[in-house]
Amino acid sequence: MTFTPMIEQYRRVKDRHRDAILFFRLGDFYEMFFEDAEVAARELEIALTARDGGHGVRVPMCGVPVHAAEGYIARLVDRGHKVAICEQVEDPRQARGLVRREVVRVITPGTLMDARLIGDKRNRYLAALASGRGGAVGLAWTDISTGEFLVTDWPGEEAGQRLWDELARLKPAECLLDVRLAADAAFAARLAGSIGCAVTPMPEEAFARDACASRLAEHFGAASLSGLGLAERPLAVQAAGALLQYLQETQRGAVQQVTGLRVYAAGEAMPLDTATRRNLELVARLADGERQGSLLSVLDRTVTAMGGRLLRQWVEQPLVDVARIRARLDAVEELAGNAFARADVREALKGIYDLERLVSRVACGSAGPRDLVALRLSLERLPSLAAALSDARAPLLAGLAGELGGLQPVAELIARALVDDPPAALHEGGVIREGYDAEVDALRRASGEGKAWIAALEAAERERTGIRSLKVGYNKVFGYYIEVTHANRNLVPPDYIRKQTLAGAERYITPE
Repeated sequence: MTFTPMIEQYRRVKDRHRDAILFFRLGDFYEMFFEDAEVAARELEIALTARDGGHGVRVPMCGVPVHAAEGYIARLVDRGHKVAICEQVEDPRQARGLVRREVVRVITPGTLMDARLIGDKRNRYLAALASGRGGAVGLAWTDISTGEFLVTDWPGEEAGQRLWDELARLKPAECLLDVRLAADAAFAARLAGSIGCAVTPMPEEAFARDACASRLAEHFGAASLSGLGLAERPLAVQAAGALLQYLQETQRGAVQQVTGLRVYAAGEAMPLDTATRRNLELVARLADGERQGSLLSVLDRTVTAMGGRLLRQWVEQPLVDVARIRARLDAVEELAGNAFARADVREALKGIYDLERLVSRVACGSAGPRDLVALRLSLERLPSLAAALSDARAPLLAGLAGELGGLQPVAELIARALVDDPPAALHEGGVIREGYDAEVDALRRASGEGKAWIAALEAAERERTGIRSLKVGYNKVFGYYIEVTHANRNLVPPDYIRKQTLAGAERYITPE
């Protein structure tokens, strides 16, 4: 059966993303059709309607507004679905026939970036596992919303319990498995049951060692694996390479936020098995799993989301290196003993939003006007934070003070370009500051002062052409036009485009 051209376009895109619900951009809405529409309408509790698919066939359809899509996507992903975002990738005004559309991002349980669902002071991890001989395992994991990317491995004699203890600490939302692990039904069931993560099998070629090595070196700009600390870690290379490929396939722009890779070893932090972590109530109460009443809830007085996530990582991974412990304690002691400096630091931090996640949203193209203003306000606070730390003696604090400069030009650019209190969505208008762009100012005046602008255009065209009887008019067929009587046709300039011929006049349009 042949459907309408638009439905056929939808079906072609859907064929490439059969395992995801396809959000198909049509104007200001993401529309879903066929089975996707039925599933989404049920899960999101929205109306299921129908659309003419051609030849009298009614196609199931539902949709959500683009400006509110993030919340709907989060609900679908939270229920175990993948969502493929299909956008218009060419200007409709320049398109011949259908506007070209492509999937620009696939959102999965491990790549969700909605802080409302994740929590400001929690991470949401995507992990990948590569298996080797004798039970050896490589593990890579990332939080795409913050750009963290870490990798480790264990030989066969250590891998078993150490892997499960690490997975219990991370609690990844999604785990990518190589062919061997994906075929182990008991392993996959334990991942889904005890860890609570979605399991995504990956094809064998995704873990091919040479391809993974090349992929990692190219992405991180390293001449060789030695520069990444992975020269003698083949399973770590495979896990990290497969994870990076998955991000490149599903996230496109957002993967730019992953700018560094860190290899960590078992000896960097105190080993704590799952039972010990649970009984110590480090981040959750033993009785009900709630945060309140845990060690973290007692210690956490952080004033930023980034600080809250970092403190959680510190609590879950106690240091064992004496020099690093002393350096951290020196910094804590200095701030604990200087109430004025501590107050200045906390005051500066209070104005800083979640920069890690803001930058990720900018990288993947999902940042809204208010995100950019939040980025500006955060960057404007950095000089105050640097000043509060300028007299610090502890090396950790003094080092931080020296790393906070150089970003003022970014804040100044945003301040010049955007209004202080923009609307939540770009399509609402009123985002660009008056005086920043002459064309935007002119269009805004044309929108707000339409009659005066048209009168001014008519006067300007009369002056330019010398046609005193020239008129600017409008009809519903082709919009605005310039009307010139036949007697003045010889004065019509070459940039006028004839649109309609009348008994006594010609009607023209111009590119303007």
